[in-house]
Amino acid sequence: MSATKLKKIVFVCTGNTCRSPMAEYLLKKALKKAKLRGFKVCSVGISAKKGDMINPKSAQVLLENGYPVGKFSATPMSEKVLKEGFAFVCMTERHREYLMDMRWNVLRKSGAEEIENNVYSFEELAGCNIPDPYGKDVEEYRRVYALLEGGMSALIEKLDLKAYSQAKPS
Repeated sequence: MSATKLKKIVFVCTGNTCRSPMAEYLLKKALKKAKLRGFKVCSVGISAKKGDMINPKSAQVLLENGYPVGKFSATPMSEKVLKEGFAFVCMTERHREYLMDMRWNVLRKSGAEEIENNVYSFEELAGCNIPDPYGKDVEEYRRVYALLEGGMSALIEKLDLKAYSQAKPS
């Protein structure tokens, strides 16, 4: 399957070093467990600096939960991502509002006549905003991880990912 046919699900936070990378790893695992195919899961930051490493506390919590982090590098939001995303899942309502304006402007500038609303807050899909743990102790990162993990099945359901999956019939 070519990358252009994959539906891109993008997690969005501020710096792309704490929350959104954890969400990215969690959804990839949840999709694999549910045998849902045809998606590319990534994460970006509205104010990310290209090349920043994942926060060591996020990496620690992921590792504690069986996720080898590998070479994660922060990715800033770009026009390309805004045009290619199937669904954007923002960590807070504030991120969602900002991203909706940003996406609207990019798509209008590129000549789009109709713009589908595919920008969501995590709260809208899973019932809770995801607070920024940056600068806090590792327990706060564990709490954020638990909130994200607890919302993955609701996110899959609300985005109706089973309907879009390219899973092979059993």
